[in-house]
Amino acid sequence: MTCASSTIKIWVSVILAIVIIGSLTAFAYTSEQNALRAATVNGMEATVSVMATQVNASDLAGLKPGDEMSPKYLAVARSLENMRSMDDTILNAYVLKVNPDGTSTFLVDDLYPLDPQGSAKIGEVSTAPDKTEIFHALSGPTSSKQPYTTKYGSFMSAYAPIDDSVNDSNGNTVAVLAIDMSADDYNAATSKGGLILLTGIVSMILVVGAIFFGTKGRRDDRKPE
Repeated sequence: MTCASSTIKIWVSVILAIVIIGSLTAFAYTSEQNALRAATVNGMEATVSVMATQVNASDLAGLKPGDEMSPKYLAVARSLENMRSMDDTILNAYVLKVNPDGTSTFLVDDLYPLDPQGSAKIGEVSTAPDKTEIFHALSGPTSSKQPYTTKYGSFMSAYAPIDDSVNDSNGNTVAVLAIDMSADDYNAATSKGGLILLTGIVSMILVVGAIFFGTKGRRDDRKPE
């Protein structure tokens, strides 16, 4: 075998090794990322669903702009705050009213009046891009497709329906409960595949090294003494 053909064979082997290992690494990394995303989103949806069952729809009735300091509003806000505080990853919990025109307006924000600048008042229109997810949350838990940014920050959100109170329930959903996780926390929770990438890179280096050194060893064996 000539030197040129031997060199070509080596490089073909190297390229094949890189392609195969790279493909397997990418597949493993993507699968890991998808699993982490699903686990995080499912956890958020389960949390907001449980929280929504603890909100009495009758406590939301009649709330209007200017009622932020009323006993009824503050009772709901503090209840949401207490539930939210049980999970350190949840930054905010709030109630949205879904309007006939498809917009969503705030009814209760658990950060008010603790953080007046970082909370929404009654009637403020939500600017989150999750209009479809919020609308579908009238029927069951949903979540953002991806993190988004508003004037309040960058978040990943989950939503669940708030139904009529048990005592006088007629099966209607009166509002939607939302919870926010910071985009940074979400990305951190769903980006833990670094070990997979490192393993793939190390494997490439080892295999490529083995090909080159193995070929060099065979060449040395064939040299005349």
